[in-house]
Amino acid sequence: MKQKFAIFDVDKTVIRTDSMFQFLIYGWKKRPSSAPHLFKVALHSALYKAGVMPAEQAKSAYFHAIRHMDDSDLEHFYRTKILPAMYPEAVNVMKDKKNQGFHVLLVTASPDAYMRFFTELPYVDHVIATKLTSRNGRFTSMIEGKNCKGEEKVLRIRQYLEDTGLVIDYEQSCAYSDSLSDLPMLGLVKHKYLINHNSAHGCEGLIWNK
Repeated sequence: MKQKFAIFDVDKTVIRTDSMFQFLIYGWKKRPSSAPHLFKVALHSALYKAGVMPAEQAKSAYFHAIRHMDDSDLEHFYRTKILPAMYPEAVNVMKDKKNQGFHVLLVTASPDAYMRFFTELPYVDHVIATKLTSRNGRFTSMIEGKNCKGEEKVLRIRQYLEDTGLVIDYEQSCAYSDSLSDLPMLGLVKHKYLINHNSAHGCEGLIWNK
């Protein structure tokens, strides 16, 4: 079934911040004894930027503290750090699109461990995110499969469409991101927007402010 889609990246697009970094600080504050692990995060980040460590391994270091958290901790993080960081303009666009019959889809490289709570909002239909493995009923810091970024977002969206039987109405659909790494995802729709970016790169416009 053909459906109008409104597709949104999350970090720096729907919210003002990098949720992965915010989670690192949140975990450190909950367990101050984990402070030495911050050096590992810095090392892994440097190795990733140098091209000698895959993104999945580098990112897992940021979620070291998640093994000590249950669902209530993760929901608390979402409600106290993620929700308050939402751009009011992004919220208004999502609400408007939902009211106009669009299927509102969030697609993010951040983990489903806390991004899944976005589906509690009445104007968000589904969230596609990087998956973390679980053990004994809790998430681990290890990424399951691939980091949901770039072309991987397109693959995840196509799998979602196959699972739901939906087809993106290219002419009427729209997508929003702050990053050029999301150009493959933006290519799935006719109306594409780069948020808070200094170059349009074939996109229709630049909306909301930093």
